[in-house]
Amino acid sequence: MSVSTFQSLPTPSSTPPPELEKYIIDESPCFEKRRQPPIPRLQLYSQFFLLVQKYLKELDGRDKSIKIIQYAFKILLHHGLVNPKKWSSMVSSFSMTRKILRLGLAIGPTRKLLLEPTPSLWNSCVLVNEIGNTVADDIYCLYKLGVVNSNLGKRAEIISMYCWFLGIMHDLHENYQSLQQLKANNKPDQQEKIIMTQISLSKLMMDGIFCACDIWSPSFANGVQAWSGFFSGALSGYKLWRKCASSSSSSSS
Repeated sequence: MSVSTFQSLPTPSSTPPPELEKYIIDESPCFEKRRQPPIPRLQLYSQFFLLVQKYLKELDGRDKSIKIIQYAFKILLHHGLVNPKKWSSMVSSFSMTRKILRLGLAIGPTRKLLLEPTPSLWNSCVLVNEIGNTVADDIYCLYKLGVVNSNLGKRAEIISMYCWFLGIMHDLHENYQSLQQLKANNKPDQQEKIIMTQISLSKLMMDGIFCACDIWSPSFANGVQAWSGFFSGALSGYKLWRKCASSSSSSSS
């Protein structure tokens, strides 16, 4: 082709290059997690108050709530941080309220003892000790209410203390064995059970210290019982709170 023929060809029009944006897919990657919308504050308050309501519906929830307040004020009274004339009557009233709330708890172990088909001697002794503890507690409560005489009430108090101490020793042994088994399994899904068992052991040790002060009456019993009673109530209340929270979350899901 000659130069003149090449020059006679039409000049092509200049077109812009294709835009890169047309080939970019406007979608987020599949591995990117989208942010969940925040839970409204009113809904959080509603869930919290619902959990408090569920906690206080339990007999143990009311008992532990009163116990925490009772022994918190006992600590303040022991260290002279509040006026004893104003707050001592409230503390004693809380103690009486808790005794009334626990009336009739002997029905549970009595039913277990009667319905167990082939109870072992050890289990029978444990249940009989629990029945003796709860019945003696009821008699002592009735003595405080003025229903039974002082002789019977004071004997019931002594029986209740020793039965409670034996029950604490048994529960400590059982919880320690359970903790050792959970740690030996070393399963990641059992961490929650390990934590709860450790809390139970701590609570039982506080109860043991409190009960030992009742039995042997050392000179420092008032202060030790105030602190051990407070920690026992706080630990058992925390356990029940976790139980209510887990049951409410499972029911909502």
